[in-house]
Amino acid sequence: MKTPYTLLALFGLAGALAAAQPAPLEPAPTEPAPAAETNAVIRVTAAPLPKYRVEDNSAGTLVDLPPEKAPFTIDTLTEDFIRERNATDLDGLLALQPGIYQGGKTIMSRSAGTYTIRGYGGSEVLFGGVPLTIGIGSFLDPSLLERVDVVKGPVGGAYGGQSNASTSTGGSGGAILLSPKRALFTEDFYDFMLKGSYSRVSGRRMKFTADVNKVLADERFAVRVPLAYEWREPGWAPSGAGHGTTLSVAPSLGFRPLDRLEIGLDLFYQYSNQPAYQGIRTRDGKPIITGWDGTYTRPGDRMRFQTHGGALRLNGEVADWLTLRTRVAAYQTESRWDYRGPNSSANFNPARPATWYEPSAGDRLARNYYAGQDAVFTFEQGAAKHTLLAGLNATRKEASGWSWFSSRGVPVRSYSSGSQTKIGGVGQYTLEAHGFTLLAGVRGDWHDSENHAHAWTVSPRLGFSYDIAELDRVVLFANVSLTDTPNFNYKKWTGEYLDSTWRAIQKEVGVRVRPMNALWLSGTLFRIDQDHTPISETSVIDPSVSYYVDNGKTYSRGIEFSATGDLTDRWSLYFAYTYIDYYDKTNGIRFDRFPPHALSLWTSYKVAWLGDAVVGFGGRWRDDWEMTFRGQRAGREYLAKNLLTFDASLDFPILENFTLGFAVRNIFDTRGIESARNLQAFANDGRTFECSLRWRF
Repeated sequence: MKTPYTLLALFGLAGALAAAQPAPLEPAPTEPAPAAETNAVIRVTAAPLPKYRVEDNSAGTLVDLPPEKAPFTIDTLTEDFIRERNATDLDGLLALQPGIYQGGKTIMSRSAGTYTIRGYGGSEVLFGGVPLTIGIGSFLDPSLLERVDVVKGPVGGAYGGQSNASTSTGGSGGAILLSPKRALFTEDFYDFMLKGSYSRVSGRRMKFTADVNKVLADERFAVRVPLAYEWREPGWAPSGAGHGTTLSVAPSLGFRPLDRLEIGLDLFYQYSNQPAYQGIRTRDGKPIITGWDGTYTRPGDRMRFQTHGGALRLNGEVADWLTLRTRVAAYQTESRWDYRGPNSSANFNPARPATWYEPSAGDRLARNYYAGQDAVFTFEQGAAKHTLLAGLNATRKEASGWSWFSSRGVPVRSYSSGSQTKIGGVGQYTLEAHGFTLLAGVRGDWHDSENHAHAWTVSPRLGFSYDIAELDRVVLFANVSLTDTPNFNYKKWTGEYLDSTWRAIQKEVGVRVRPMNALWLSGTLFRIDQDHTPISETSVIDPSVSYYVDNGKTYSRGIEFSATGDLTDRWSLYFAYTYIDYYDKTNGIRFDRFPPHALSLWTSYKVAWLGDAVVGFGGRWRDDWEMTFRGQRAGREYLAKNLLTFDASLDFPILENFTLGFAVRNIFDTRGIESARNLQAFANDGRTFECSLRWRF
């Protein structure tokens, strides 16, 4: 840890020197205000310079703040970043972020669709502030999104403890917030893109996306329809398996009956039918039995799911000092799978073919319901701005279905149903004055489980940021937060379910520096201590009986750096680095269950002598890490070796509204483990060539 802490100290020193410099003679450039008073079509250049930073954000803070004023870390992936990186789904997009990991891209897992952030798993995906049904977040098409915000650290003070209806709770590492593309009242536009990709080992893809926005009725009504359709022929699929297809659409309707009232309806539908895949087996960082793109899948094995739902929202400025926000939402997912994958346990033996396979099938239905009401009070007193938020909301999650799997030829069948209800309220106060921003809040929830377990939780938080000398050059920030979450779905030795709660406490401190007008650098130190988590015990009377006790203790500490924004008016930059040190205090074990070091880089440059074409280049690197079995260390032979890849792209304007794009992903065809569920490893894609045509007017 000495080297990262030394780097942060040097970073802070650089920030202090920047603060001591004279204020710039000209103000920093700002984004042009949207054309709210006209319905004229706004022309867009064929190849605009990509933007990797937003001006304001409410992720985690619940009220709009410039991202540099937030008292905690928020990583934002903008629409431009999403389009340039061309990830097939959310899982592929988040794989580009250091410090965020997923336990295998699959719907056939109890923790499917949740992510590990800062060393802690279980962080669920929120779509427009509403939790999606289990598993689906991983497969959501990023082209439907305006941006993705990753809020770091325990977020109970804002969103409450996270859980789903059929598995354990989690989320002490943070939250993934998805902002869908919503109807705009400022412009009409049509945006279409056709993209094809080819990889010798990973297969072929064809994708069509559309994004249409129309303003009607004298700017009182607007409709937007983002849509994506993908055809895929995976390189690992066996002969006769057939191709896969995914259709995603997220229509959004907006209505302004009054100047201060907006009513919106955001719908969502996604259907996918793919050859089933559950990874490969590896040892010492290399594939065994099959190659990196091998498969255990039979031609008839499929994975299908269908999700639909929507959210009704009302935003109203009742007065200059009062804004009301209402949300009502419901989502449903039906998933069906039938596959043969590699044995997921440590009993796998390459010399015994009977241990190679693990057939599985299942059918599951999941529903989520949400209702919430917020009131935001804002008033100014001299140079101080005060914002008070009070909110109430309720979430109900239901899941039911059947599944079976066969390990070593012994079928295990199960039928399950479950539900959890969370009802709570949040109170928050924000003060902005003389470069100082204070955020203090607390959230309380009542949780009810179908397993007849009940729990009250209270999650407070406190943080501040300080803009030194109010020059908008150097900002110091710090926070402490506590998330309290029930230990549902774990049985005690008596056969009853745990009704206790675990706690996660984060302490974070950092500095943000703006060395030039549109570029922000950030450095952060953090530590998260979690205790009272469930751990498995074995009965001394009957060794075949296991149960859970709630005395688990762990911590995660680390450092993060980032650089986001524009180096010049033609050069954009996105860089992020994360170091994580995870320690199991209960068992006295320290090992790299996640990559201890990881970084990601992407930069774009608009070349004047090449017709204002935009050239992009970047890469990512992750250090060695060890796979686990049921969260426990599986052994050094299950090592995932470091992974380094590079990408390049070129977007060339061929007509006023047409852009031709070329890209090469994983230029040097580096192969390795991308993620793992137990000991089933999912490989990264091989070298991939892309060609696209975008038409926007």
